[in-house]
Amino acid sequence: MMVKRSLLLYFASLAGFVQNVLSCVATSGGGRAPSTTTAAPAPATTTTASGCTSCTAGQVIFAPKSGTIEIDTSGIIGTDAASGCLTLTATCTAEANYHSFMEFNYNQGGPAENANMGRTINALLNCVNGNWVYTSAGISRIITQVSCNQAPDN
Repeated sequence: MMVKRSLLLYFASLAGFVQNVLSCVATSGGGRAPSTTTAAPAPATTTTASGCTSCTAGQVIFAPKSGTIEIDTSGIIGTDAASGCLTLTATCTAEANYHSFMEFNYNQGGPAENANMGRTINALLNCVNGNWVYTSAGISRIITQVSCNQAPDN
């Protein structure tokens, strides 16, 4: 306890000393013209984390069509204009008079976009730290597989 108090007093007195020196420097003329320094502007750069540009479409398995319920699934790679990070739009389209249902990671459940029960469902995956990630309602999960099914419209 004594050491903490001593250190606190030391830093408080040091801060007071620095404050006094700075105020003297600010008000003293010094007998010469003040010097000015102009820094060159930093070059304009766009910085993106390498972890958001290192994903590939091959990291996600798009389940092939098999049987009468599963339908073709595909993915389209893009780039988010604001961040420069890669995106992957997973898409499934049902036949006419059917609606689609997308699932992730071998029956883990699908995206919130399933709620519209539309013929075509698109789910946006973002490249995060080298993984494709789906985020909905503040919850994120890594996606390695996408499959789609269809059901008749009622």
